[in-house]
Amino acid sequence: MKFLLMLLGVWPGVAMADHVYRCIDASGHVSYQSVVCQSGQRLDRTIAYVPDPVAAPAAATPNGSTRQPISASRRSSRAVAAGRAWKPQPDACARAKARREQQLQQLGFKRTFDDLSRIDAAVRTVCKGF
Repeated sequence: MKFLLMLLGVWPGVAMADHVYRCIDASGHVSYQSVVCQSGQRLDRTIAYVPDPVAAPAAATPNGSTRQPISASRRSSRAVAAGRAWKPQPDACARAKARREQQLQQLGFKRTFDDLSRIDAAVRTVCKGF
């Protein structure tokens, strides 16, 4: 009996199912909660569920790291690249939007509707409508 209680204490998620209560208040607002509805609320339905099991942490290597060993070719390429900073290149859509902002700054407030249409059309073409 003690073993069973200890087992249930070690794995509480396995032995217990939870409930979600759908409550509606007087003004018709719906709320989902893990406790029974309060006074002034009406219980609409109760949903039983079993929570997903918690995944076990990944096994660590002897030095405490979970990283994979680096191959010799990758190690040498990292050594060469270590001296310079790597910046990811913005995608074509981000570059087009930046170019649009630059053109708008150059035009200032002396821009016409035709200017705006021409600049925005280039961005829409590259960004596929966005």
